[in-house]
Amino acid sequence: MGTAVRIGIDGPGASGKSTLAAGLAEALPEGVLVEGDDFYRPESDSSRSEIEIAGLFDIQRLASQVLIPHTKNRDLHYQRYDWESEALGDWVNEPSGVPLIVEGVYSTHEALRDFYDLRIWVTARRAVRLSRGMARDGEEARGRWVDVWMPAEDRYVAEQAPPDHAHLVLDGTGAITRQGDEVSYMVAGGLLSQAP
Repeated sequence: MGTAVRIGIDGPGASGKSTLAAGLAEALPEGVLVEGDDFYRPESDSSRSEIEIAGLFDIQRLASQVLIPHTKNRDLHYQRYDWESEALGDWVNEPSGVPLIVEGVYSTHEALRDFYDLRIWVTARRAVRLSRGMARDGEEARGRWVDVWMPAEDRYVAEQAPPDHAHLVLDGTGAITRQGDEVSYMVAGGLLSQAP
């Protein structure tokens, strides 16, 4: 039996990635959804960097614990970041041979790009993303959003141009994220849209 498909859903914070990933996971009930936020680096991690591209996320751990095992048709065994304790927390086990959806900013970083059969970039206007971020994380998180996360995401886009390597680019600005509502995205480009 061949290895199942791998889908990477990348884009800046609060653009609509999680909503899209949840919808795909629902459409692929046998699939596994892995959230990039589970690979945030603890403050105690000496490799943590607010300047380096993806320096706040452990993309090597994402590769070694999720993407590489999936390519080898091995079960996934990975450790989640616990946002409350700000440390690595529970271990998660997921089966092999099923579709894999990895959702999160930096999930299609150039070091990870070739693992995916389908790369999706989700974007949204900056003001919309900040508003969603404040609604989700609270006003006390504004400093992290404005001074750390958004500038880091801007550097990622400027240096690696992940939308240019995405098979599909979606605009999540108008996506409705309340439960029970229909969610729609506008196709904004991607390698698939350039096909003759």
